[in-house]
Amino acid sequence: MTWQQLLEPLAAEVDYEEKLDTLLDHVATLTGLPAAYLYVLDEGGDHFHLERGRAPHGAPAVNAPQVEGGAEVIEPTPALELPVTPEDAEPRVVPTPVGRLYSFPLDGAGLVQVGPVSRSAPRRARRALDESAFPLALVVRKAREESLLRSRLAALAARVDAAQKLAGSALDVGRYVALLLELALRSTRTEAGFVAILDEDGRLRIRAEHGLPEALGARIDLSPETGMFDWSAAADSGALFPRDPEALLALGVRSVLAVPLIEGRTPLGVFALLNFGESGTFDEGSLALLETFSDQIREMLHNDRLFRDFAARYLGTVKGLARSLDARRPHTAGHHERVAANAATVAAALGHGAEEVEALRTAGLIHDAGMAGGGDYQADVDHPSVGAGLVEQLPLHPWVAAAVAAHHEWWDGWGFPLGSAGEAIPRAGRILAAAEFLDEMSSGDPVRAPWGAERLIEELGVRSGTQLEPAVADAAIGLLRQDALVLGGREQ
Repeated sequence: MTWQQLLEPLAAEVDYEEKLDTLLDHVATLTGLPAAYLYVLDEGGDHFHLERGRAPHGAPAVNAPQVEGGAEVIEPTPALELPVTPEDAEPRVVPTPVGRLYSFPLDGAGLVQVGPVSRSAPRRARRALDESAFPLALVVRKAREESLLRSRLAALAARVDAAQKLAGSALDVGRYVALLLELALRSTRTEAGFVAILDEDGRLRIRAEHGLPEALGARIDLSPETGMFDWSAAADSGALFPRDPEALLALGVRSVLAVPLIEGRTPLGVFALLNFGESGTFDEGSLALLETFSDQIREMLHNDRLFRDFAARYLGTVKGLARSLDARRPHTAGHHERVAANAATVAAALGHGAEEVEALRTAGLIHDAGMAGGGDYQADVDHPSVGAGLVEQLPLHPWVAAAVAAHHEWWDGWGFPLGSAGEAIPRAGRILAAAEFLDEMSSGDPVRAPWGAERLIEELGVRSGTQLEPAVADAAIGLLRQDALVLGGREQ
């Protein structure tokens, strides 16, 4: 099997779990062993957790839940978590609940364990993993990185969805929490949930609920001292755990995920999701999403400046997402910062005011954030619209979203995603398009050397009136002749 075949999962338009399933199928083919389990390092770096597994005899893939719940396990399963030890740095045979497995390190990305084996691994398996260690580790790292980026984008999109629905609600607390509960249930595919808020007499009362059986709703006690959840570690852990899990099971609750609304150490409320089916479980993404929504509720209760405070933090998150995309490839490092600087410089040269200049700078810092939302082709086509959707409801200058949405439109109508032409393209988009062109061409890539100022001046003249607005192209040419733009990570 070639490296190209091993790297195929990275290019496939499938979700994270399917990429790992394909990778483990390749591992089984290479080693000739039917079982393969992938462990990755946790954030603390002191444990491996089971990320995905390929069981023998055609059994379904193993996917370890991050929060307890769901159907009982009958057949032996591999350990869900392993402590990191010095021995993990070398290949070795290890005893496990599913038999002896050959454990092979993946260069900081985790471990892959294959089997079953006897006291030593077959020569074929040892040789195959030795020869394919680098591409296997690369696939695991890149697939996990892409999954984390998509999760972050999903959380950001959920925030925007919330902002859009809240625009006409006058921020009434009841309507606010009902909308957030609806979004949380839909985003996590959960059956039921509720949001409780501290009322004027100091008691936690349910302000919004969906899918709760009548018998359960009547028996919910949310008192921090004696109620459903144990609040003793809430401020430190960021989560609430059932005080009496057996009582919940008796009421038909198979899994529950709850986060506290706390200010300092004062309880303000509870945001909880519940499943009653055999397969209902929650993962880290569900917890992160619930924490996001709970943060919004708590901040609204804290002061009426929620939206602008949230917008500032949210925009910072989008900027961070854009920077993380730049860092994935050496030739794109610093791309967003350079585009932002050049867009602002061109806007100022064209005579636009300080607010418009700053709006172009902000747009430049986030213009490709929508690239995290899909595969290569989908991202290329949709990322201007996705990126604009992330910020269009924020209290920002209208040029920000307009620039992001239109930075791949062409003056002659041959751009995307809308194919707009001429004056139909917002001026902010025409300026950002020029700044994007300047940085892409001056930075180069693995197959093309970077262009210098003279080549850029020549190309701007050629593309004036086709790709670029003539006035914008002329301004960029003048700035290049004055050495006033940042190209390829250095000032020219």
